[in-house]
Amino acid sequence: MGLDWRARPEPGTDPELGYLQAIARLRTESLEASEQRFAKLREAHPMSLCAIEKHGAILDMLGQRERAWASYELARTARQRLKRGMPDRPFFMRHRTTSVAEINGYTHVLRAGPSKRGAFIYVARGHAYLATRRPRLALLDYDAALKLKPDQTHLLVARSEALAALGRHAEALQALDVAVADWPQDADALGSRAVVLLALGRIAEANADWLRQLELLPRERHDARACVWLRLATYEMALDELEAALERSTGDPYLQLYYLAAARRLRVPVQPGFSATDAWPGPLISFHQGKLTADEALQRADTPERRAESLFQIGICAAADGRDEACRSWRQVVESAGPDTIEYAAARHEIEKLGADTQSISFAPATTQGMTTEATS
Repeated sequence: MGLDWRARPEPGTDPELGYLQAIARLRTESLEASEQRFAKLREAHPMSLCAIEKHGAILDMLGQRERAWASYELARTARQRLKRGMPDRPFFMRHRTTSVAEINGYTHVLRAGPSKRGAFIYVARGHAYLATRRPRLALLDYDAALKLKPDQTHLLVARSEALAALGRHAEALQALDVAVADWPQDADALGSRAVVLLALGRIAEANADWLRQLELLPRERHDARACVWLRLATYEMALDELEAALERSTGDPYLQLYYLAAARRLRVPVQPGFSATDAWPGPLISFHQGKLTADEALQRADTPERRAESLFQIGICAAADGRDEACRSWRQVVESAGPDTIEYAAARHEIEKLGADTQSISFAPATTQGMTTEATS
């Protein structure tokens, strides 16, 4: 069940493997030697947040408080810039972490013996596996937890997310049907099922689940409600929720971006006030503000996920001048984005509403974009 999990064996290139090797050495070598080891790891992998945090802890133990606090602050600010899951997704998806250190910690607890192997540890490690794009390992842990607690049907939602990430959407739908039947008031389960139904091409059923999710979401959860309306490409409702959400979270860059997109699609003027940064999705905000061209925004999209986000925003802006160019961009989104993304759902709805020909579209494989990367096969 993954008790002997290891990061993928690519010596010298993998920050996760380097971190685990450094942690193992920490038990046997001096603090000074470990400090040097983690300093080298940070130099080789400056974005390895778990290495930055551990280096700070070692510096703290060595009495180098100023350097330690500098490391802590660097890690803290970097984590704030990490993209979180969208607010309308299940709790464990929207509050996900990206630290291999968390997996390592749970694994040590499980190795301590059968008395430590409660369902909670398997669930927690499963969430961490899923967050770090290891859905096969997550699935093993969720199944282990269900064997210990078969009555916990809410775990079926987590299991379905792992199955969906592996492209096994028919199985994911079976699990979610059980979860929704047992807990019909669970907004998260309905949202997850909507994503799966959309991936399977059952758009009307997906929309019904999203509308039911909106009925169940508390009125004060404006950010989550905005995301559901965006998935439905219902921009009037999304804009109202986004305005309320931004009153609480003024600096959230994705709320800012989606607000600009909804306003642009509705041709509603907005007051200037958002300051774009170089950090993603700042370039897309700059694009909406006319500071970057479409080509320049695409050049700054350094991952497939960001390219899909860029193409969606390019389609939003192009729609003001005509549907053909917008549909070209949105077709590319549908062909490349993960079904769990706002961009994928909104692009499919946009194409449907415009009555564009969908026969020529090669829909993306029914997988969460990029989620099938595994530490082990």
